[in-house]
Amino acid sequence: MALGRQLWVVANAIVDLVAKVDQWPERGGDVLARTGGAFAGGNGFNVAAAAARLGMKTLYAGLVGTGPMGTAVQRALREAGVALAREPVAGADTGFDCVIVEPDGERTFITVPGCESRFGWEHLQALAVPSGDAVYVSGYHLARESSAWALIRWLDSLPSGVQVVWDPGPLIAGIAPDIWRQMAARVSVLTVNQREAAWMTAESDPPHQLARLRQWCAPGATVLVRAGAAGTWIFDETSQQSCRVGTRPAQAVDTTGAGDVHTGALVALWRPQALVTVVKAANVAASLAVEHLGPHWSPTWAEVAAYLSDDERIQLASQP
Repeated sequence: MALGRQLWVVANAIVDLVAKVDQWPERGGDVLARTGGAFAGGNGFNVAAAAARLGMKTLYAGLVGTGPMGTAVQRALREAGVALAREPVAGADTGFDCVIVEPDGERTFITVPGCESRFGWEHLQALAVPSGDAVYVSGYHLARESSAWALIRWLDSLPSGVQVVWDPGPLIAGIAPDIWRQMAARVSVLTVNQREAAWMTAESDPPHQLARLRQWCAPGATVLVRAGAAGTWIFDETSQQSCRVGTRPAQAVDTTGAGDVHTGALVALWRPQALVTVVKAANVAASLAVEHLGPHWSPTWAEVAAYLSDDERIQLASQP
């Protein structure tokens, strides 16, 4: 599904060291992993790869190093069909994280930052994003106040017509409320999972979470609350009510990167006149992703389309 616009991914791409375990070791102990491996990952990589695999021209605009980790990420981006928007950082390496995956697919992270964490105003200024393109930003660049305000300032400088998609991610609890509310007011699409939405709104019910989040966003912005196997909650402009968009049942093997795949599919398949169908397709993409170990896997259009009706496929085949 080749699209005319481009996606600029302003986020981190690192290496995920994944271990699938039957149980956590006791403190100071050890357990043998059932399986595992090293994969290019990080939310920036996952979003970029998912969008590119669905046919969207995608540029990775974050920083990547030239050491062993950075070289692995560069190779994986090339293989995924994602171009670099800037030259690699010579003499520095990309970071990595350790991902522990439990039997139910739940995952826990320990992240070791690399050169990607040095991303700042001078790097943002060098990006020439034309009107009509899409920009994806994550919550990771908001964890440091200096980079957070640089990102907000840069968003204000973008041409009108640029779609800004933001996923705060699991670090939302460490981002100052005045910062993330400033971000929410500037984005075209805000997508969060139910756990993150609960932290941001102090609400446990997705419809109430959705209502609170919409209050912080600009008029006309699209807000999504992802609820895993239960689907995704959105606000239906026609009925003026929140509604749940369902998904296919999945046998979860590893939920790492599922939200990123959802976001990548959402942007790649974006049709504002067919939001429910777009969200359903993104739900399908994420449900297929959790059936594979590691965050590097995302589906093709043919794999997603197999779970859509003829009318839904026609809607997504039209130009955005």
